[in-house]
Parts: sequence; structure tokens; C-alpha cells
Amino acid sequence: MKKGNRVRFFIAVVLPIFIAFIFELVFTEFKAARLLNVTENLIFSIIILLFVKLFSGSKAQLILSKMVLLFFTFCIFSETGYYYIFDINLRPSAIFIMFESNYSETSEFLSFYLDGCLLTFFLVLVLNCINIISLKRSDLKPLNALSIKKGIIFFVFIILLSLLKYTGLRHQNFPYLLLKSFYVVYFESKVYDLGIYKKEYGIFKKEDNTNSKGKLFVVIIGESTTSNNMSLYGYHRNTNPLLSKIENLSVYHDVISPHAGTTASICKSLTMDNYEGGNNKGSIMQLLNAKGFETYWVSNQQPVGFAETEITKVIYSVKNKFYLNTGNSEDKHLFDEVVFGKVNEVINNTNENQVLFVHLQGTHFFYKNRYPETFNVFEGISINRRFGNSESQEIVNAYDNSVLYNDYVVSTIINKVKETNRESSVIYFSDHGEEVYQTIDFSGHNDDVGTLPMFQIPFLFWQSEKFIEKNDVHIDLDRPYMTDDLFHSIADLCNIKDEHVELERSIFSSKFKSRKRIILNNKDYDSLLVIEKEKQFN
Repeated sequence: MKKGNRVRFFIAVVLPIFIAFIFELVFTEFKAARLLNVTENLIFSIIILLFVKLFSGSKAQLILSKMVLLFFTFCIFSETGYYYIFDINLRPSAIFIMFESNYSETSEFLSFYLDGCLLTFFLVLVLNCINIISLKRSDLKPLNALSIKKGIIFFVFIILLSLLKYTGLRHQNFPYLLLKSFYVVYFESKVYDLGIYKKEYGIFKKEDNTNSKGKLFVVIIGESTTSNNMSLYGYHRNTNPLLSKIENLSVYHDVISPHAGTTASICKSLTMDNYEGGNNKGSIMQLLNAKGFETYWVSNQQPVGFAETEITKVIYSVKNKFYLNTGNSEDKHLFDEVVFGKVNEVINNTNENQVLFVHLQGTHFFYKNRYPETFNVFEGISINRRFGNSESQEIVNAYDNSVLYNDYVVSTIINKVKETNRESSVIYFSDHGEEVYQTIDFSGHNDDVGTLPMFQIPFLFWQSEKFIEKNDVHIDLDRPYMTDDLFHSIADLCNIKDEHVELERSIFSSKFKSRKRIILNNKDYDSLLVIEKEKQFN
């Protein structure tokens, strides 16, 4: 056996740890707490050595060693890369989002955040992976030659696992978080997969709750749009030239999302689920079905296929579903105007009472992929930027252009509804907001980062003249509202009477009552808002 081979296995185990540590020292603002990450990785490297040692003499030892080491290298890259991008430790919620993302979303995420430093780090680890794959049985002999009884190995193995448990290191440990996230995914899946969302009427009693035909209600669900970058809300760039001209448009000033991620926010918005909890499970679609409405879902978001997300389960009962973006990442330039044709078909094809949900790609990153070249309007330097450089300014410009295009899409849908001359209304809101260098040097959305712009969303309400004549909607544009109560607001707007509908939670009701708006693991949004305003003032 060559002398050099005696250390190949040990290098494969330890090298990723030190590469990651050096990477963090050079390219991130190092924090003493990250020493815990190095410590726990070293402990895990010892656990790997002991685990492989247990299989001494087995033919499967080499294959098992390669699999474990490749997985460990993947863990090192994931936790270090996440810390580099977001400046926080990896959390189970982030891993949950990784599991539910489709190929297109993953490729866009990598395109948006992968830079030269991270790519270099990745390529260095790839070299180590090549070393791992080329390992031979002879390379394991130095480890197998250690005269440690298997009973002692097993005992030390358990002690080290216990150390991880009682020292708190598990909170930074990727393998632990990965296993925990699998549990979260399984548990969340069971919560939403009780069969209740797959029933047409769910827990609601079937009865025709409408006293006239031909009503049309449209709910437009945006994506990653913060009110901070909309001129309707005071933004210095004119990003809403069309919406600002629409008559009978109510702009609510103080609406937030319950989460900074799509799945959690929309699932709360479209069901009775909220932070106060409760035992009742049911979606607004099921309630509408039960009360005699024809329900539609038109989406420019890709269907999830086998990787079924919670949104797919929640909207399962919708009677008519149309997914218009069925391609892969090469179709990322399929702009939101693709929904216009299907919207036209739906709203002009029947005299039934209809509720149409339109799910847009909105202003989700990659921002520059969300609008055609004709909407590439904003260039140069944007004022009022607290953070960023020339590169981040390009991102701000792209985001503002995507907001401008979103203005065109939403206003066009409203005008199409108006042209039907029906008793109609349109709600537009975004699933969550977006941080675009408003409060920190960062662009994107993440519950773990959790800045306020990630929760501050537009909420618009339009009514036709016929709707205004026949309905008495209570308008108070300053009501503090969170969209986890949207279920009750839509039901109220549709004049649905049901024991599960709470008018105190409807933004359109005279019985509306303000409640605490809880975000970011039990934090009071309004208290955080006061603190943020004080920071800006000082």
C-alpha cells in the first residue's frame, strides 16, 4: 500500500470542515457562535470514523464509507452556503422549502444567489468528492487497523450523540436539521392530508346561499410583492401608473402576510388556519362549492406534480383548475399576461355565480425574468436606498420593473372584469412581501431572516358600479389586517352565512375587530414596526 493512501480517508473526512471554516473567515462576517458549527462538525467526523470502523471486514464498508462521506460533504456545503447567503444558521423551515421547491424554482434560486465565491467553494468540495469516489479498500486499512473493540466504539458513538443532544449543537447541525425537517414535512403533510381538503364540500353544509345569479368575484394572488415598492403606497418611482387611474379601487394601507414564504402564507389565507389555531379544517373553495358558487383556479405557477405541495392539497376541491405554466426552467419567461386568455374565457362563459382565483408569478426572483423588455423602464440610481452597491442597484431596478409589469397585469384583469358589466369585485394581494435593500443589505424573502418588508404587502379591492349598488361593503383603509383571515373576508364579501364564518375577522365587515398580528415565531408585528420606525427616525 502506498504511503500516501494511508491518509486519503482521513483527508476526505476532515478537509471539508476546514475548507468551510476558512471560507467563512474570508467571505463572511465571522461570529464566535460559528465556532460551535466547527465543533459539531468535528464531532460528527469522529462519529463517521467510528461508524465506518464498526463495519471492519465487511464488503459493504467501502460503499458505505463513500455514501456517508459524500452526504457529509453535501451537509457542509449546504449549511455553509446558507450562512454565506443569508447570514444566519440553517433552520428546519428552510430545509422544508428546499424539499417542496421544483426544478425551476431551485435553478432560479441558484442563479440568483450563486456567485464566484460560492461557486469556488463548491468546486473545491467537488474535488474532495472525486477523492471520496476514488477511495479503495486499502485506503481504509489505517482506520481498520486501530485496535478498538466494537463494544467500546458503540459506547463512544452513543456518548457523542448524547453530547450533541445536551450541548445544543444540534441547532446548527445539518444532519439533525435534515432529519427534523423530514419529520416536519411528514407531520405537516398529515395535518393537511386528513382527506378533508379533497372533499368537494369539506365540513360545510351544502345549500344554495345565493339569491341571484351572475355574480363574479375575482381573487388575484400575487407573488413576492412588497407594498414598499409600489407608488400606490408612496414609493418614489411611479410603479403603478395604471392601477392609480382605476376608479372604485380601494387601497388598504396596513395589511401584512402571516409568513415570508408562499406555501405557509397561502395555506393560511385560503383556509380557516390561523395563529390562534382551532380544530376546524376547511378551505374557502370548499365553502364556496357548498354554497352554490362555481370555483376556478387559473395559475401561472408550475404544477408540482409528484412533489405535491400544501397549496395543491388545499385547492384540490376547486371545480375548474387551469395550470398554464407546465414547462420546465426554459419556460421561465412565460409572463403573467399568459393568464389573460383563460380569464376571458372564464368570466364571459357563464351566468353562474363565479369565484375565480388567479395565481401569478408576480415579482418573484429572478426579477428580470418577470417582465418583457418593453417594461425595462427603471435604470440608473434609485434614491432612498439605505444599502447596496451598483450590483444591488441593478436588482432594485429589475424589481421595480417587475412591479411595473405587475401593475399592468393586475389592472388589465380588473378592466376585463369591468367590461363584463356584471355585479363583480376584485381582490388583489400578494402571498408575502420582499426585502429589496430597504432595511438590510439583502434581497429576497425568508422567514428566518424576517425583515418587515417581507410581510408588508399590497391589498387592493375593486368594485363594479352594480356591485356598489347592491352591496354594502364597509371600507376602512387603515384597518390593521393579516391575510390569515382572508377566508372570512372572502366569505363575507360573497354574503355567505355559515357557522364557521366570523365577521369579526373580515376586513369588509362593520363588525371587524383588530387582533394581534403575530409573525416570526410569536412576535407582535405592530411592536416590531414601532421599533423599526424609531431606528429610521434616529
